[in-house]
Amino acid sequence: MIFYFVTGVVVLFIAAHLFYWEARDRIPNLPKYFAHRGIKSSFPENTLASYEEAIKLGFEGIEIDVCSLKDGTVVCSHNYDLEKETNGRGWLYDLDYSQIKEIKTGVKSHPKNSQKIPRLIDVLEFLPKHVFLNIEIKYKNMFDFSTARTIAELERKKIIDQPFLVSTFNPFIVAYFKAFYKEIFVGYLVENHKWIWLMNIIHPDFLHPDGLIINHGLINKCEKHNLKINTWTINSLEAADWCHKNNILSVITDNPHIIKK
Repeated sequence: MIFYFVTGVVVLFIAAHLFYWEARDRIPNLPKYFAHRGIKSSFPENTLASYEEAIKLGFEGIEIDVCSLKDGTVVCSHNYDLEKETNGRGWLYDLDYSQIKEIKTGVKSHPKNSQKIPRLIDVLEFLPKHVFLNIEIKYKNMFDFSTARTIAELERKKIIDQPFLVSTFNPFIVAYFKAFYKEIFVGYLVENHKWIWLMNIIHPDFLHPDGLIINHGLINKCEKHNLKINTWTINSLEAADWCHKNNILSVITDNPHIIKK
């Protein structure tokens, strides 16, 4: 009898966790638009110059990519491979900050206006306090929590003055924040329907799907769990209007003029 009782309780608990969960009600007020890595059409992406340009154009939110170096320093970069866009060589996770601080990024996309790779702490000191940050965490492997730990520590020490959320494709990092740092809002990034089901296990605060996979079925599924959607990368006014009319909370865009239309 006890065995059946315990089994029933466990089954009900699992069912409730998977099917009857709801995202938390109290979420921050997000801007309608986030500048994707700053204004990368004008300046190298993920640099102070690209972020500053976004602010000048009126963006109240900026999406930034961050990753950790060998010495634990968190820098803003979409790529670990320095040869993709910089005048350096090697992989960021194999180098200390002293080895990359003079490296210039944007040498291919903006050869006449390359910039230094900023540390996250530099960005936090540089940006106005009203700018909302969507901090996307990159990772060396699925169990790399180094950048997540650093961001959590910065928040604990009240070093991050700007409103922010973190986002990542890594469900383990989402679960890490939900388990140990519930005060930090976290979005789960997905680029296809294959991994959306994991939201029923990790319970993110936001779902961040590629705009190409959004449909009414996905919207209804998220509404069932009170889960808000932020999407990427939306570059046309028509697509942005559709998103906002269908309860998409915010969009990430490469179009520097979209907020002016």
